[in-house]
Amino acid sequence: MKRLFPLIFVFSIILSACGPHKKLSKHTVLLDTIVVKPNPNLDIYRGSATKVWDISHTKVALNFNLKEKTANGKAWIDLHPYFYATDTLVLDAKSMHIDTAMIVTPRGNKKVFYNYENNQLKFRFEKQYKKEDSLRLYISYTAMPYSNTTGGSHAITDDRGLYFINTDNSIPNKPAQIWTQGETESNSHWLPTIDKPNERFTIDIALTVPDSFQTLSNGYMVKKTAERNGLRTDVWKMDMPIQAYAVMFAIGHFSIIKDSWHGKEVNYYVEPAYGPYARGIFKNTPEMMSYFSDITGILYPWNKYDQIIVRDYVSGAMENTTASLFGEFMNETNREMLDRDFEDVVSHELFHQWFGDYVTCESWSNITVNESFANYSEQLWRGHKYGKASSDKLAYEDIHKYLQSAKLSDPPLVRFYYNDREDVFDRISYEKGGAVLNYLRGLMGDEAFFKAMNIYLSKNALHSAEAQQWRLAIEEATGSDWNWFFNEWYYHGGHPVLDVTYDYDDDAKQLIVNVAQMQTDSGYKYQLPLKAAIIYGNEKTIVDWDINNKKETFIYPYKEGQKPVVIPDAMHWLPGELNDNKTAWQWLAQYRNSDDYINKRVAILGAARNLEDSSSQMLLTEALADKIPTIKQYTLDILQLQKKTKWQDKWKEQVAYMALNDGNNAVRASAFDVLGDWKIKSAKQSMIDAVNDSSYNVSSSALAALYKISEDTAYNLSKQLLASNPGGDLELAIWSVIGKRGDENDINFFEQKAPYVYGTRKFSFVSSIYYYMLNVKSDVALEKGAALIAKLAIKEPIKTYRPALASYLYRLAQSYDAKAKTDNKTDAANDTKRIEIIKVYIDKIVDAEKDADNLKTYKSMKTTANEFAD
Repeated sequence: MKRLFPLIFVFSIILSACGPHKKLSKHTVLLDTIVVKPNPNLDIYRGSATKVWDISHTKVALNFNLKEKTANGKAWIDLHPYFYATDTLVLDAKSMHIDTAMIVTPRGNKKVFYNYENNQLKFRFEKQYKKEDSLRLYISYTAMPYSNTTGGSHAITDDRGLYFINTDNSIPNKPAQIWTQGETESNSHWLPTIDKPNERFTIDIALTVPDSFQTLSNGYMVKKTAERNGLRTDVWKMDMPIQAYAVMFAIGHFSIIKDSWHGKEVNYYVEPAYGPYARGIFKNTPEMMSYFSDITGILYPWNKYDQIIVRDYVSGAMENTTASLFGEFMNETNREMLDRDFEDVVSHELFHQWFGDYVTCESWSNITVNESFANYSEQLWRGHKYGKASSDKLAYEDIHKYLQSAKLSDPPLVRFYYNDREDVFDRISYEKGGAVLNYLRGLMGDEAFFKAMNIYLSKNALHSAEAQQWRLAIEEATGSDWNWFFNEWYYHGGHPVLDVTYDYDDDAKQLIVNVAQMQTDSGYKYQLPLKAAIIYGNEKTIVDWDINNKKETFIYPYKEGQKPVVIPDAMHWLPGELNDNKTAWQWLAQYRNSDDYINKRVAILGAARNLEDSSSQMLLTEALADKIPTIKQYTLDILQLQKKTKWQDKWKEQVAYMALNDGNNAVRASAFDVLGDWKIKSAKQSMIDAVNDSSYNVSSSALAALYKISEDTAYNLSKQLLASNPGGDLELAIWSVIGKRGDENDINFFEQKAPYVYGTRKFSFVSSIYYYMLNVKSDVALEKGAALIAKLAIKEPIKTYRPALASYLYRLAQSYDAKAKTDNKTDAANDTKRIEIIKVYIDKIVDAEKDADNLKTYKSMKTTANEFAD
């Protein structure tokens, strides 16, 4: 599973929602202090689920009640005791009404005693069954996934398992769909089963649907049968055993774009409007299948590979076996894909077909053997297809996502103690896990690393496994013991922090490099085989750097009067922090003698901390002309923060030239961002011209920059651009400009646009309404804005999105409350009146909310909002 949107936590969404507006404004949201209390659940050992019974095959037939959002199901389950004889059986069956359950025998169905309670279907048989015995159960039931309160996490925001999207046609311009999400243990909301990651079975799924709908499931379609009343039954068959959570189906109106790989079907299921763009959305899928088959030594192991995009998905994407499912963020036109795509998500889910589906984690404690490989596959694919700079950029971003999250929690990769199984879908299992694999690959070498992957996959094919199996595969490939590494990185929490200092001894003509392990986790001492680069003038040599003690010292002599410069961890293996205490001239030497993204980026950041030094200025000037576009872009991001006129004057002409002439859209966009923040009025015409650029990235940045130097011009252009039906980031920038203008007539624009905004773009849209309501003079328009936000929040199907949308009203009330304290008496009275208007719609949102977790969130938000949110 790809956690594309981890910032579902409500205030994080508020902060991130302004990002696509190209920095038209900046806000600070102050949060209450969070008190973390001890959790007794962390004392519970979370091992692999005990296998009392083993399911060999399941057959299920479903028909759907679209308005009621329920499914009528019939299931035939073949199973046998795993090892020990038993006369009891427990199946997971959440949110169901059980009509009947029987044992199927050659002589007919036989009644069986069962009890349904606490989302479990419990059987007691008349005899004990031995492992040699087989049993077939028949269960008739109704799945009612919307009957109970659901859970979820930051990674997977809801766990009802079966989702009905607009099947009552209550929302115009939105397709009707039905789809499933099984991970972690949610498929048992529509299928009685043993819902654990170490359970596998083959499955037949029969779906009776309106004849206008398409269906998709695991495996291949066996047949289609016309039914009465405009219905049709599609039967799908998965004849290789798969884990319970990877079973899926999806139903709706889709265009099916056909592709192929080595004679196997590769299909893309998208909404009809995106049919022309499907190959671009899922670009390079067949080539990825070849590459991943090559490096694993295992040809893509399933009969076909489908990818489908659905509405209101509760995570980023999901690697259902043979049929990955993606959220609506994937929907893009060709023009939008000029600037960005989600190829990382595509590669992530595809690699799961090997690591996660072909071999599955034995328990959620070992989820990293699924997710670390999928995370690392993104870097592998980028390096293969686009070169080292692309993969290095992603690696740098990933490790820093992990290090940021580690400030709050830094448990082991394999963790047998956690509060909830959803908690393990985090930066540890994903990004840290990927970084550890990159370290392993560096230490082992490519040939041995890929050989170990092949051994792991071959020996555990169609079974579950854990990190120990991965270790044994590495040891078989290399002939070496790797317990030390796994004890350090898989079973120990925390990470190393290296502090590197330099002492140039001119008398002894040598450089003394001191390396200290500064981590604070129980004084743990890491064993860290690394590589360093030693630079003399224009010559660079890679040497071994073994950090085995808390403090290490390395000495390098001067050569022919040249002082050496050292690049620690030159190969970027370290899954931890490195504090490199260089001076400006050392950073310049590192930059000039590096050909990779990370070493250059680190040097740029180091130089930016001491801009008064001429070496730092030379470095940034050279970086603006670097051959790696992402280095130029990063340098522009650094310059954007410079507020002193002398620095702006030094580089503004170079930046203006890049905005017009650079060959990379992202670089041009960043250049316009800089010009806007610096308020370079001489670039106004360039901004106006660029608003019509073919790149939405460039045009949105140009519009945002224009707004900062001429609000009237930006507003008038935004209104004109609406006629061209813009998309991508340009549309978000237009919303923001119109919102900030606060023209009372523009509330009609927001009302008319609202039914067509979906997915995470809702947050940018509502953020724009928030600014509109801060600036509009008309109380009538303000109330219409409040009513519109309330309507969007109340009707939002994704439960964690609802308080995120509603929070803009709370913030608005806070803003007017603060304003009232400084305004004159008349204006303060009007501020108070507006607060009362806003409170009416806050109350409507709270009254409509049924989810207990959201109600708690609203209560917390009310406390933060003080007297006007009572």
